Amino acid sequence: MKKTAWMLWFLPLLAGCGYDRGMPPEMTSMTQTRPLEKEKSLESSIHYDVGSLEITGDRGPSALYSVDLEYDRSSYTPDVQYDSVSGGAEGRLSLNLRSIHKVGRRIGTQSNRMRVAFANSIPLNLDVATGVGESRLSLSGLKLSRMDLAAGVGETKMSAYEPNPIPCESVRLKNGVGNLEAVGLGNLNFRDFEFKGGVGAATLDFTGDWKQNADIRIEVGVGGVVVRIPRDLGVKVEAQKHLLSGLQLEHFTQRDSFYYSENYDTAAFRISLRIKTGIGGLKITWV
Repeated sequence: MKKTAWMLWFLPLLAGCGYDRGMPPEMTSMTQTRPLEKEKSLESSIHYDVGSLEITGDRGPSALYSVDLEYDRSSYTPDVQYDSVSGGAEGRLSLNLRSIHKVGRRIGTQSNRMRVAFANSIPLNLDVATGVGESRLSLSGLKLSRMDLAAGVGETKMSAYEPNPIPCESVRLKNGVGNLEAVGLGNLNFRDFEFKGGVGAATLDFTGDWKQNADIRIEVGVGGVVVRIPRDLGVKVEAQKHLLSGLQLEHFTQRDSFYYSENYDTAAFRISLRIKTGIGGLKITWV
């Protein structure tokens, strides 16, 4: 009787959640391109639950952004919203791919895939949050005014091989479960940088064309963090005392409670590096 009563209570819940039994994926595609008109800047928010994501710049003069998406419409639904303010000078793009939250056994699987390209010609304020899957952010050539990335579960790679032509107010990176690699961070031309580690290793490569001083904060999570710093950059390190034994500070000297690189006083540009502890370790290397 108890088992029967439990099943009578549970089955309506399955029906309410949209239970599917043995349903195959229904892959479909969507392409959207918006022409560049009066916009002088673009603010974009991307939330992507499951699948592979690629973000790039577009050197073409005519498109504000373009989206190419292939997804399982039986399990996910896309939502693309665009509007503008200030007489069309400021564009706002919201792009979401969310789960429909159906439960049940699926026959076969195919990964969602999305590629988003932004205009290189106007400043971009970019906010990205990923769920499960691989992410590739190729930021070369983009005019980044602000960057926020919250990585979910999977591998994340971010690169900037060309200098950002405008100052970037801040860069925020948060790692979830998986590896994160960011290369050419010095090219982003930021004033303020923050990284919060999760469960997985991270590599933060600050090589690039530095144009200003910056504050950097790193919070180590469960995985280890490798920090690569150009040899001509002056560095001041502040770390919690019980973390110092886990740091490899080659070519640094101590002054009071801070550690300074040997070239700190003569360097053209300097960074202040503040480190918070976690279970994982942190290694600083010169490149």
